[in-house]
Amino acid sequence: MRIASLLFFEIAAAILAAAGYRYGLTELAAAGLGLGGLAAFAIVFFRPAWPTAMLGLFGVLVGVAGLFHIPPLFCSGALAAALVGWDVGRLAPRVAGASPRDRGRFALAYALRAAGLVGIGVLLVATAGRVRVSLTFGSGLGLSFAVLVLAALFLRNLRRARPSGRDATADRP
Repeated sequence: MRIASLLFFEIAAAILAAAGYRYGLTELAAAGLGLGGLAAFAIVFFRPAWPTAMLGLFGVLVGVAGLFHIPPLFCSGALAAALVGWDVGRLAPRVAGASPRDRGRFALAYALRAAGLVGIGVLLVATAGRVRVSLTFGSGLGLSFAVLVLAALFLRNLRRARPSGRDATADRP
């Protein structure tokens, strides 16, 4: 799965390089290509911490791209690919002990779920660039509060989730 992680980091680097060349920012394109080369170097020599370091570097480079007015679709695509690469890189040591058949099935299922989530995220960014909604201050504040409450409820339910092998009533007196 480390190779899959590297592949996603390389996809993120290619998106940044293509955006840099497309919008005439050769320095940004060169930085994207350099970051792709650094990811290939880091997978060999800095195994334990390289996904987190690469995600941080890609985050900084995407932030710089945003400052130079690269469209949000390119930035979100590159950051989403880097985020999936980070997640796969962090997950790889835990999956390494499984049989090759199980690893293959898990990798395919994981790749399909990750591709779906990345696709939905990028589509939402593309939609947000096209749709204009005018809100008053009160309705915007209410919407922000509703999102905050829903996020808190989601996190509370996520913490309560039990591993699938445990009975939910076993801990109750």
